Amino acid sequence: MTEREGRPYLLLALAVLFISVGSILVRLTAAPPLAVAFYRIGFATAFIAPFAFAGAGHSLVAASRRERWLVLASGAALAVHFATWIASLSFTSIASSVLLVNTAPVFTVVLSRVFLHEKVSATVLAAIGLALLGALLIAGGDFGREPGSLTGNLLAVAGAATLAVYHVVGRGLRDALPLNAYVFLVWATAAATLAGITAAFGTPFAPYPARAWLLLMALGLVPTVFGHGLVNRSLRSIPAPIVGLFLLGEPVGASILALLVFGEVPTVSTMLGGLVILVALGLVLLRREG
Repeated sequence: MTEREGRPYLLLALAVLFISVGSILVRLTAAPPLAVAFYRIGFATAFIAPFAFAGAGHSLVAASRRERWLVLASGAALAVHFATWIASLSFTSIASSVLLVNTAPVFTVVLSRVFLHEKVSATVLAAIGLALLGALLIAGGDFGREPGSLTGNLLAVAGAATLAVYHVVGRGLRDALPLNAYVFLVWATAAATLAGITAAFGTPFAPYPARAWLLLMALGLVPTVFGHGLVNRSLRSIPAPIVGLFLLGEPVGASILALLVFGEVPTVSTMLGGLVILVALGLVLLRREG
């Protein structure tokens, strides 16, 4: 792999690091899950607005009706992803929640084949299976340890399915819109969707402690602008299933951070599962056909 060929993968690895911080910041924020989801994407949209608003307006005018609907679908999927996944962290452990939401590649492979007609090599399929085995090892050590863990696990799986929709639609629009315009339009749609959901459930938008506001802004910047922003850039040059597989590295990083910040000691199954996932990621680096 040349330096130029390896750069998108390096950026994707950096994105995983940034995204791994997300679950920690969510847990530290003293606010209801829906409010956290809304402000996370809302602040992220505000942060990139000065650089993307004008271009997004021009791109939206020039886009076809189908492309506009796809942008709306992508934004709505992202909104539901954040709402369900952030809510899951209130019911289950960080390891299980982050692990299960990263089963998105299973959904992504199916969607990519059906809608984008992308081929996935046998090696990548095997790596996905190996990564899912690691996922089961991590989740198996945590199931039933906390009240309501089943609810949390189901919410995390819902977050995985909608994350896959978001990724696949983004991949499908890679040639239709400039990256900054696409990201801004999708995030703004997600923020508007979450504002409606938050209001519908009667969740208060304020007041919250000053510390919570700082954490919400950090959520909007680190895992969202830096993390998901780099993921969107990676989707321009790397097939969606491989991007999703790389994101399986998040449970490893999040579990380590959970240990350092909250004292959540990983079980033996968590450590074994993390090792299996790293092996799967190595397979993708060696055989990245998609």
